[in-house]
Amino acid sequence: MENLVNTSHSINDKAFKLLTKKLKDEKIEKIIDAGSGKTSASIVLKYYPQAMVDAVVYPGDNRKKNPLENAIGSDRLNVVELDLCSSSVVGNYDLCLAMQTLGEAQNFGNSFEKLFHSIMDIRAKWFVLYDILEDPCVHYRYIEQYLKEKGFKIITKKKFRNPHPEHYPKVKFDKYKLEFDSKHFVGYLIKNLNMEK
Repeated sequence: MENLVNTSHSINDKAFKLLTKKLKDEKIEKIIDAGSGKTSASIVLKYYPQAMVDAVVYPGDNRKKNPLENAIGSDRLNVVELDLCSSSVVGNYDLCLAMQTLGEAQNFGNSFEKLFHSIMDIRAKWFVLYDILEDPCVHYRYIEQYLKEKGFKIITKKKFRNPHPEHYPKVKFDKYKLEFDSKHFVGYLIKNLNMEK
């Protein structure tokens, strides 16, 4: 029996629903949740009740791994401990979700660019990228330029106001420590044109 987190009032849930609206006629059976957590895993399991989900967490990150294994308890959820920046993901997916993952790269000794490239190297037909607009570690112009050059097409791009802004007191960015408030999120639905070849 699945014990999904109630995400119905969450901005993340509403954003995912809006971003994936154009996928309603797509067959989504295999999903990878890159940088998974209880909320993102619950959202994909809720909206794709027939899909199998690989929930990727950084090795030893028990703050994410334990709730996924103990709280959700779904036989459709496979928790995978993997450093996306140093290991390749094997297999093909219909959808890859990276929800508030890119800004965490430096927490694990990686760069934003390395993590972003590793996620976009996953063999998935569709990607949903969703992160904090104000996060100084996430470079949106870089994301869009890379996608344009590497065979991806942005189908939908949306900005969402965060009804409950959080304050991030000290985020390490290069050699600086910066503070920011999460007032907005930016989300993309991306088609991988390389999978059609």
